[in-house]
Amino acid sequence: MDKIYLITTVHIGDPIWQWGRQRTVGWFPTLKRAEEVVVNNEGDIYEAGHYNHCVIEEVVSGLYPHVTRKEWFQWKKEGYVIIPKPKGLGNSTNVGIG
Repeated sequence: MDKIYLITTVHIGDPIWQWGRQRTVGWFPTLKRAEEVVVNNEGDIYEAGHYNHCVIEEVVSGLYPHVTRKEWFQWKKEGYVIIPKPKGLGNSTNVGIG
């Protein structure tokens, strides 16, 4: 199956999830490339503090996209670092597409 890796930046605050403050900023053919973009903050996906978290989602091609893997990141001082899924997001799926 064909897969793509979506990068979606989000702002998580109080309340935990503020819908409307998310933005899918790109997709890539490999997880490695998507991780490079996030870790290196390419194109300033952090947007000067507007998005304090981001997620990479592995999405299988087809109708009603299915996410098969997620990696969450949080901005820490000067870069995004991988973290466990933030608490309070419940069973949220398909943040970037679907």
